Amino acid sequence: MREDLQHHRVLVKIEPKAQLPRVIGDRIQLQQVLVNLITNAVDSMAAKDGPRDLCVRSEVRDDGSVVGVSVADTGTGIGSQEIERVFDPLFTTKSGGMGMGLSICRSIIDAHDGQLWVVPNTPGGAVFQFALPPR
Repeated sequence: MREDLQHHRVLVKIEPKAQLPRVIGDRIQLQQVLVNLITNAVDSMAAKDGPRDLCVRSEVRDDGSVVGVSVADTGTGIGSQEIERVFDPLFTTKSGGMGMGLSICRSIIDAHDGQLWVVPNTPGGAVFQFALPPR
């Protein structure tokens, strides 16, 4: 992904929590979720002028009951009508998109007894977040 990030001049900030509890899951599937969320963020930021900041953060949430990961961007964002549909199969905001990436991400996170959602970023862009239970 480094080449895409450099090509689109995206400033990446990684904020890992020093000590996270382990989660039970398929490493490849969870990696696929992160790659898809980061790729979508890069695509969204490449479509507009201005700062291109990407922040990937991990943390313990809800008094240790979940491990949370967020991918925040300063891209075009997601409209209020799209937020409800963005995880639906075949729904896309990209001209060449298939509308399967976020649907597959949600299925993977659901299969790991987790949750995946999106909220608007301030002042612009989107924050995709998922939470997984520790083992």
